Amino acid sequence: MASFIEAIQERTQRIQSVLCVGLDTSLAKTPDVLQSDANPQLAWNRAIIDATHDLACCYKPNLAFYLIYGSEGLETLKETIRYAHSYNVPVILDAKFGDIGHTALHYARSAFEALEADSVTLNPYMGEESIAPFRKYSDRCSFILCLTSNVSRLDFQTLNTPNDDLMEKPLFHRVAEKIGEWNTNRNLAAVVGATAPEELSQVREFLGDEMPILCPGVGAQGGDLEEVLWAGHAGPGTLLINVSRTIINASADPDFAEASRREATMFVNQIRTFLTQYQEGV
Repeated sequence: MASFIEAIQERTQRIQSVLCVGLDTSLAKTPDVLQSDANPQLAWNRAIIDATHDLACCYKPNLAFYLIYGSEGLETLKETIRYAHSYNVPVILDAKFGDIGHTALHYARSAFEALEADSVTLNPYMGEESIAPFRKYSDRCSFILCLTSNVSRLDFQTLNTPNDDLMEKPLFHRVAEKIGEWNTNRNLAAVVGATAPEELSQVREFLGDEMPILCPGVGAQGGDLEEVLWAGHAGPGTLLINVSRTIINASADPDFAEASRREATMFVNQIRTFLTQYQEGV
């Protein structure tokens, strides 16, 4: 079986798209036409996947949007992952796990065995032991938070820290360096927000041209798609652009799936224009 990184490299090259569609579906915003369904969230997810599976290189459901509905929500999440897999589209579980080694082992089993996700997002604040259990799943991938897209990232992530040579560097630089050090199984990746394209370019330099970077923040958070592509793309599967609300909440009317496809197509057309320019320039 191909690893996540191999699969995403092949898929992004074949469909000429690096669009990752975030499935952060909330019952409070469910389209009216689905309100009477036995499981509106699952019906919504399936409709979005049906409408975008040929445009999305992967899907990214956020765990919080499913945990809120208890055991039914977790079952919906699992069924959503399976439905994406029925189209051979890989799934990133956005959970941002990060705990001591023994606990991290259980989180890893939950993500990769119980929920059958292909990849997961992790918080590195507790160090390597919080990453190691996930890294052991050689065919999966772990995206480690490096520089996030939210405004309050400035509280910690950009603070300068002293180095051995007495030169200071921002904390996210150190995280990028650690991701590279920990990547002994070549199945780690990074998360860098689209709202900081200059910093994204810096992280790309630290990580080299092969490691994938998941880039949230285009769309509702205001990240510029073209700037981000030029800053972080380095070849097939190396930059995944996540868009959630702009696509899944494109419409609450009966044509919500068609509206979601239109939004996804708009992003993919921009991506393909960039990829053509990039390939001509290489």
